[in-house]
Amino acid sequence: MSTSNSPAKPASKVADKPASKSADTKAASTSRPPVEKKKRTAAAKPKSATKATATKPKGKTVTSKAESGRPSWKDIIKECIALNREDARTGVSRSTIKKYAEETYKIEVTGINLSQLNRAIISGSETGLFVLPKGPSGKVKLAPKTKKTETNEVR
Repeated sequence: MSTSNSPAKPASKVADKPASKSADTKAASTSRPPVEKKKRTAAAKPKSATKATATKPKGKTVTSKAESGRPSWKDIIKECIALNREDARTGVSRSTIKKYAEETYKIEVTGINLSQLNRAIISGSETGLFVLPKGPSGKVKLAPKTKKTETNEVR
């Protein structure tokens, strides 16, 4: 009695599913990948060619920006600090520098321009042009002028 009540595992269902899926995937994998690989290699060559041509105009656009009449970011920062004499002791905030650049030179200080401004402040502080008294994200001051002391001693 136990043999008639126990459900028998149909071997055909187990065998059919993997066989049909594997047959479909084999047929799909053999026909599709070579076509996709050819497209990828063909598409990769023009992309590399466009990358090479795209990098050349970037260098040209940088020179055209310099020719457009806008001074460098370091010069803009210097001008802003010089005009804000009331903040000369504590330093000029970055938001003041941004507002000055937007008003004077009509530059949107977002995205790339903001990162260029930050890099100009950092590189200026490393070269000794600016001082960051409150740390790298704080206010910006012009570096004090170093006085040349003459070593001529009169006796």
